[in-house]
Amino acid sequence: MNPGKTFKYENRLAKSVVSSGGLSATEALKRAEAAVEQVREPTLAEIDASLKEIYGLGDDLQGADTAGEEALQRMYACANRVVAMGGVFGLGELGQAAYSLCELVSRFQTLDRFHWNMIRVHLDGLKLLRNPADHPAAIRTEVLSGLRQLATSVN
Repeated sequence: MNPGKTFKYENRLAKSVVSSGGLSATEALKRAEAAVEQVREPTLAEIDASLKEIYGLGDDLQGADTAGEEALQRMYACANRVVAMGGVFGLGELGQAAYSLCELVSRFQTLDRFHWNMIRVHLDGLKLLRNPADHPAAIRTEVLSGLRQLATSVN
């Protein structure tokens, strides 16, 4: 039986990383941080625009016994954008509150229920957590805990 032919595979990416002239970990981290800083202001503006839309939808729903499906879908989409962007820019707690709002809206949609006051509490929580430095950590933790409990109570 003939032995098989052996081919040596060269991974060019690995070779470029280990060869001289590649980026050091420190330099790569600096570049990544610079890239994040470039998008900080536009992303924070997008977060604020999403929050503004959520607050506007909340105003539209205020006092309603039932919520329109379209309004809930838009609220969910806006809150989901906040979840996706918040943590990158030091707004992780805001993202958690937005996640709780998504959970609440999803439960409302699934169970065909709606309670305006539960939405209102989440809107207040989002407003508080948009500027976390203005509030002690213990308060922010309690707010998040309350929002999670409220969202999971809908069943």
